[in-house]
Amino acid sequence: MVLMAILTGCRNDNEGKLMFDKIKAEKSVKLSNEAQSPSCSVSLNMACATKESGEVGQKINAEVVYRLFNQEGVSMQGAMDQYVEQYCLTYRSHMLPLYNEDRADSTKRSWYEFHYIINSTTEQTSRNTLAYLATIDYSEGYANSVHELQPINFYSTTGNYIKTSDIFVSGYEIKLTPILLKALMEKEEVNNLNALKAKGYLQTVDMYVPQNYIVGESTITFIFNPSEIASLELGTIELVLTYAQMGNIIKPKFLKSLQ
Repeated sequence: MVLMAILTGCRNDNEGKLMFDKIKAEKSVKLSNEAQSPSCSVSLNMACATKESGEVGQKINAEVVYRLFNQEGVSMQGAMDQYVEQYCLTYRSHMLPLYNEDRADSTKRSWYEFHYIINSTTEQTSRNTLAYLATIDYSEGYANSVHELQPINFYSTTGNYIKTSDIFVSGYEIKLTPILLKALMEKEEVNNLNALKAKGYLQTVDMYVPQNYIVGESTITFIFNPSEIASLELGTIELVLTYAQMGNIIKPKFLKSLQ
C-alpha cells in the first residue's frame, strides 16, 4: 500500500497528453560590410510537441520536421537551427557576387533584402484529428512577400500523418475538381467561368485540387494560397466542402476514423 502511494504520488498527470510549447530560431546577417548593406533575416517560431506527449508527439514533430525542413532523424530545434544557419549562408554565398556588380546602383539595393518567417500553431479539428498550421512569409528581393499556409493533418490519437490516400479513393481528382469549381462559383455568387475570370479567378490556370487542406469533423477546407488560382490581391482562397458533398470519393474507412 505504501509503495502504491509513492508511485501514484510521483506520476506526472500530463504524461500521455498531447501538448505543445513554442520554440524559436532566429538569425540576421548583412550581405556586405557597408553600413547600409542589404540584409537577410530568418525567424522560425514553431509549435513543438512536448516530451510529455510521448510517442504521439514524437511522431508529429518528426513529420513536421520532414515536411517543412526536409530533414529526418533530428529534433525540431536542431532542424530549425540548421535551417536558419544554412539559409543565411546560402544568401551570402549566392547573392554577394551579384550585389558587388550592382553595389553602385542604390535603386537595386531592395533586390537583395531577404526574409523568411515561419509561425506555426496547432488546432484540434475533430475528436481524433489535429491540424498543424504553418504560416510562411518570405521575400527574396520581390516587390511583394510570398505568403503561404501549409497545413499538416494528423490523427491526434496516434500521431500518424493523414495522407491524401487515406482520405480519397483512387482517381478522386477527376470528380473533386468540378465540385471545387462549383463551390467557388457559389462563394462568388456567379454561374459561369467567364464571370469568375472577370473577378480575378482562374485567369491563367484551370481549377485543380490543391495540396493544402484542413481535415475537420464534417468538412475539409481546401486552401489555395495567394496567386495560385486568383490574382494576388484576392489573397488566400478557402473552399469548404462537406463529406456529403464529396460523396463516394471519400473512403468509408476514413469517415469511420473520425468518429
